Amino acid sequence: MRTIYLANGMMVALLLLPPFCLAQDPKNLINKSQIPAEADSVEKFVPRGWKIEERLAGDLNGDSVPDYALKMVEDQPAKDSNDMATERRRALVILLQKTGGGLSRAAVADRLLQCTRCGGAFYGGMESPANVQIQKGVIVVDQDHGSRDLTNTSYKFRYDVAGGQFMLIGFDYADADRATANVISESTNYLTGVRIITRGKGGRDIKSRTAIAVKQTSIEQVDSEKFEEAAAKRLGLY
Repeated sequence: MRTIYLANGMMVALLLLPPFCLAQDPKNLINKSQIPAEADSVEKFVPRGWKIEERLAGDLNGDSVPDYALKMVEDQPAKDSNDMATERRRALVILLQKTGGGLSRAAVADRLLQCTRCGGAFYGGMESPANVQIQKGVIVVDQDHGSRDLTNTSYKFRYDVAGGQFMLIGFDYADADRATANVISESTNYLTGVRIITRGKGGRDIKSRTAIAVKQTSIEQVDSEKFEEAAAKRLGLY
């Protein structure tokens, strides 16, 4: 719990909640069984009750042919009668171009992207973003949420040709207190097995480096809520 003082001298206690206090309802996960293994168009990979929120193209498996990352969202009204954003689940579907034409499903990440109302008080009645990019063949997912304490995360995934899966190669987590400007963060490289923790203290950053056991994690196994909870506990945030 933190205490702050308003301009009129009133004292207000803030209860700090763990990440994702707007928990996502697992019953609304995308139905993977409705997503075909192969199809001849992007649109045929969209299951009933969902739609494409954003389509990104880029070579993801090193064959110099454009592949696709589809950020999907539940096909429900984006706003309610009060012009407030509604809560809709998201999912990330990865498609690879097949030699000779057609597309194949490479991954369906149903617990990676935050929902449209999981941004917390920081976004108020606005829709919470889940930013997806393709950078030099790497899928990068950035998202944030919170109120006074703002949590920011970044995930990086790269295609493993031998295993035929998109594997987690990097995870960054940062907690920023917007009232004090203090930031505590960690950056984990799953290729080198190194985690760097940074804590702001007395106007300067103190960094520590630790070796971690490298665990192979595919994009389909990543649950962003659990990843954030684990990082917050490691950093002693709650």
